[in-house]
This record gives sequence, structure tokens and C-alpha cells, in this order.
Amino acid sequence: PSGRPASRMSTVDTVRRPTSPSEPIEPPSSILVLLSEAGSGYVLPMLFESPADQPPIVVYRRREISAAWALHVVTGFGVIVGYIGLNSVIEGHARAAILWLVAALVLDGVDGPIARRLDVGARVPVLDGHALDLIVDYFTCTIVPVAFLYRFDVLPDKIGGPVGFAILLVSALWMSRTDQETADGWFRGFPAEWNMIIPTLYLVHANRWVSLVVCLAFCAFTLSGIEFPHPVSVRRQRGISLAFLSAWLGSMVWLAIAQRVVAPVRVVLVLAPLWTFVQVVQRLIRRREVEVSPDALAP
Repeated sequence: PSGRPASRMSTVDTVRRPTSPSEPIEPPSSILVLLSEAGSGYVLPMLFESPADQPPIVVYRRREISAAWALHVVTGFGVIVGYIGLNSVIEGHARAAILWLVAALVLDGVDGPIARRLDVGARVPVLDGHALDLIVDYFTCTIVPVAFLYRFDVLPDKIGGPVGFAILLVSALWMSRTDQETADGWFRGFPAEWNMIIPTLYLVHANRWVSLVVCLAFCAFTLSGIEFPHPVSVRRQRGISLAFLSAWLGSMVWLAIAQRVVAPVRVVLVLAPLWTFVQVVQRLIRRREVEVSPDALAP
């Protein structure tokens, strides 16, 4: 190959050239990794018959690939955090379980932007980061909160079980959607973030029948086309969203640690989710007022 000479060459699968122009090009299961003495990566030279057929193949340095693997491990570590939270639920330690759910939420919130920055999909193509994230989310955002719902009697007697089954079902259906997000960072349907809903109902001491109505409403929202904002991905009013999210997280941690009723903190715990509904309503109004287009609904 042209370019700087490589000091080490790792020979892996080669690219099979198509026998006819109409035959699709099958990507290799792995690429030819070239490492120079300086350890820097560069684009491999042509591997196909025609330059038009040749996609750019970027070779990453070993430390860049290691960083991507490390981030996948951090994402997967969310399952361990969720399991500790589930164990707290089983043992009857509600506030400890809430703290672990908050930890899992923070972990889930920081790994996504880092993953996009590192382009982990290209650096570690053998792992699907999106699938890994969905597996972790279903456990920490749905299974553990549903166990919390049932264990600590958030709903009226004999209703917790059936409602919990409904939450598990609709959340699994949402996790399998192929149209989960819009191009500008909005979720289609409620994104099964039960780790935010159920602990909030518990900490504000909501009436159990009110909690039932809230859970049924969000089950319906999960299967709907109503769009919910991602607090980081949606650029419009991002500062306000992050402020409310930070206030909500702080209030959740405070109430879980203080173990006493603090009225102003409970108010913040309710007001922060209401901001999300304000954004949802704004989105619905904008969709009715303007012609739907990428420019009309700029993030």
C-alpha cells in the first residue's frame, strides 16, 4: 500500500471483489489494521476495483480502540448498578434502591454523548452499542422500578401486579421500536423512563389511586406517537431542561438521604417533570402551526 510504511501488520479478513458491477460489495468481518511506529492511524488505500466503489476505511490507534471498549464496559456496568438497586428493593431498602437508580440514570446519561464523540460503533464494530444500551435501560429503567412499584405498595392493593405486567410489556414494545428517535433528538412515545416516574411517586407520597392513573397514562404514552424530549440531545431550551433535570436529581438524592419530609424539595420533584410536559405541549403546538419539515422543527 501507498503512504507511510507500517512497522506491524495484522492480517485479517480480506475484501472479496465483486464479480459484476451489479453485485453488492460484502464488507469484511474485520479490517486490515496497520500500525506505524508512531502509532498513528490513516486511511487504507484502495481495496476495490473502482475508486467509486471504495468506502473510506479509517484505521484507529490501539488506544482509541481500547477507549471504545472501555466505554462499552462502562455502559454494561449499568446492569451491575441496577442489580444492586434490585437487591435493595428485595431487602426492603427503598431509599437505597432510589440512590442506585439515580446512579444508573447518571451513568446512562453520560455514556451516550461520550460514545458519539468517540464513534465507538466504528472503533468496535463487533459490538452494537445501541443494543447494549437498550438491554441496560430495560433492566434499570423498567424491571427494577416495577419491582420497586410492587414491593413498596405504590399502587392500590392487588393492582400492582397487573399494572407492573403492563409496564413491562409496553416498555419491551417501545424498546423494540425502529423509530424511537426523531432526527432532532425527540423520543417517539414515552421512552420507558420508569426509574424517574415511580421513585418520584414514592417520595412525594402520592395517593395510590393517583399513582395508578399516572402509571396507566404513561403506559398509553409509551405506545403513542407523542414526542418526548431528550434533555441533552434536544438543543432547543437545553439549558432550562438541564437545570430542571439537575434540580430533580438533587431533590431525589436529598429526600433519599435526609429521610424526612422537606416540602420545598418535594415541590421541585413535581415541578421538574412538569417542564417536560410543557415542552411536549410546545412541540404539539409547533407541529400544528407550521408545515412539518426539518427546517420548521429545528432542534
